[in-house]
Amino acid sequence: MAKRLTVEDILSDELKREMNLDEKTFVVLDDWDGVKQSVYKMPIEYAGYTKKVSELRLLKEMIDTLAAANFDSVKRSESRKRQLQQFTKTLSIYYNVIFMQGKKRLGYGALIHFPKLKESPERSGGIVLAAKIVVEGTKHSSSFERGRFDDFLMEVKPYINLLGGLYRQSRRV
Repeated sequence: MAKRLTVEDILSDELKREMNLDEKTFVVLDDWDGVKQSVYKMPIEYAGYTKKVSELRLLKEMIDTLAAANFDSVKRSESRKRQLQQFTKTLSIYYNVIFMQGKKRLGYGALIHFPKLKESPERSGGIVLAAKIVVEGTKHSSSFERGRFDDFLMEVKPYINLLGGLYRQSRRV
C-alpha cells in the first residue's frame, strides 16, 4: 500500500532540498510555489495545532542558534504568496534557516498557513508546522512541532522580525 503524502512530508522534503541532501523524497518540486500548490491540494488536518506559537520549542532553538552564532555558515529563505488566483482567501508562508558547522547540517523550516484571511490579512489567525532536520555524517533525524496563532501581526511577525535581524547580524560578522 502506498504511503499517503502528508504536509510533514512536503515540508521535510523542501527543507532537505534546501539543505542539499541527496535523499529520496516523496515529491520532487522545483520551487516553493510548487510546494504550496501541493500543500493546497491536500486536506490539512487542524487537530494537534493546540500550542501557541510562543510555546514552540523549535522556534526557540532557531533563535538561540542564530543568536549564539556558533556555526560556519547560515542561509535563510522565505516565500510568501497568496495561493493560486482561485484561492485568494488563503495565504501560506515558508521560512527556513539552515546552519552548517563542520560536517554537521542543521535545518529549521516552518510552514505558516492562514486558512481564512481577514480583511486585514496580517491580523488573521492560522497554524504553523515547524520542522527540524539534523544531519551528521550518514545519520539524520527529523522532528516536527505544531502551533497556532490568532493574530499573525502580534504573535508571529515579531519572531520573523527577530530571526531576520539576527540573520542580518550574523551575515555582517
